[in-house]
Amino acid sequence: MVLGVALLAATAGCRGPTEPPRGVLLVLIDALRADRLGCYGYRARSTSPRLDALAADATRFAHAVSSTPWTLPSMATLFTGLYPSVHGAVLASDIGRWLTDHGRFEPVTTLDASRTTLAEILRSHGFATAGFVHGSYPAPEFGTGQGFDLYEANQHPGIRFNVDALLAWLDHERPDRFFAYLHTAEVHSPYTPPDGDPRWAPDHPDATVRAVARALDEERARYRDLDFDPDYQGWLDGSWESLRQVRTGRPLAARDVEHLGALYDRGIAYTDYWIGHLLDALAERDLLERTIVIVTSDHGDELLDHGGIEHSRTYFEEMMRVPLLVRVPGRGQGRVVEDQVGLVDVAPTVLDLLGVPDAPPMQGRSLVSAIDGRALAARAVIGEASQDLGVKAVRTNRWKYVRDAAGGQRLFDLTTDPAERVDVCPGQQAACDGFGRELQGWEREAAAMTAALGFPAAAPAAPSPATRERLRQMGYAD
Repeated sequence: MVLGVALLAATAGCRGPTEPPRGVLLVLIDALRADRLGCYGYRARSTSPRLDALAADATRFAHAVSSTPWTLPSMATLFTGLYPSVHGAVLASDIGRWLTDHGRFEPVTTLDASRTTLAEILRSHGFATAGFVHGSYPAPEFGTGQGFDLYEANQHPGIRFNVDALLAWLDHERPDRFFAYLHTAEVHSPYTPPDGDPRWAPDHPDATVRAVARALDEERARYRDLDFDPDYQGWLDGSWESLRQVRTGRPLAARDVEHLGALYDRGIAYTDYWIGHLLDALAERDLLERTIVIVTSDHGDELLDHGGIEHSRTYFEEMMRVPLLVRVPGRGQGRVVEDQVGLVDVAPTVLDLLGVPDAPPMQGRSLVSAIDGRALAARAVIGEASQDLGVKAVRTNRWKYVRDAAGGQRLFDLTTDPAERVDVCPGQQAACDGFGRELQGWEREAAAMTAALGFPAAAPAAPSPATRERLRQMGYAD
């Protein structure tokens, strides 16, 4: 197999010496696929003017790949530099119970305390650490809050309020060095504006609660202003119920499919607005030029590209290929890296940029050489931990290999068939088998690393029929 190494794109001039970065801002936009951003070639709608501007002032990784199609294992990989089978947070929990009966909820697998996270490492080196997150799997019950001095999960109703909380933390703490994590859910399904919540009543006796209610009204108006398809008159509104009808087979006209994309794009544009606000606020505080800013996603989302919606199961490009923008003051501005990288590389890159020594073993590699304009050695990225158990993938810049639980194989040539419509495995059986052997070898190496690190094995689970049905309704299982 010839994997190939792409040449780096044209580079921009340096700004000259600056002081070493004192802060890190890591933004994860949940369920954001790369191909819906202007800086990744999207032209149908203006979804991302602020992220596009950031990309022009950062290093943009053109082929950044998530190793898994759902949040928990992907987020754990981002934080540990380990693949899912090594960090162990690989099985879905009953999110229906998490949403409706939180007191009796118990996760199936978590990011175990034996895994060392980026936040833990940075805190041990004197960084103040804080996370502001929204969503189910980012919640601390799943182990993702390890290493944070402050971890506010689902305490604020949306990105606007989490951005404000992050800035308030910076203003109050005034840390000399900091690591701040922002996890947003506005691109994730359901594709709807913030709905009414009795916690935030406009006539509440508490003035703070009334202020939040007014702010939520402003955000619903902002969603209306960002409506990309105001003339649509159909039934698909992006709510959980309408998405359930799609999953259970309700027929869609071409106009419905178009509207689904417009709803998804609206969430991107809304998120883009608030990330722009956050970057402006950092600049106003004279922090932007002292801070590494990283924007990425945990996985993409299916918009009926291959007949499915949402995420959690497949390894098509709309799922695996995510944005990765890394802005380092004074380094790599305007650079585009064509070499394939993975989310598994983010943690080692941050530690390398900060000069943090003695990092724990990681499967990812530092991307600092690429930020500085040097080519990366060709390397496959592995896809695993699908909620279709046993399905795995190998991706290179040219090829996508997928092996199902029964050993069946598919192979796509991404250079000639970027939409992944033609399985070339029957005509290129030798290449297909070669990828199969490569995956088997990688699995042996991962098992050996897990054993060497002494991590406890993830406990197996047998979800009940009721749990499976709730997960199906949420889009998290067949």
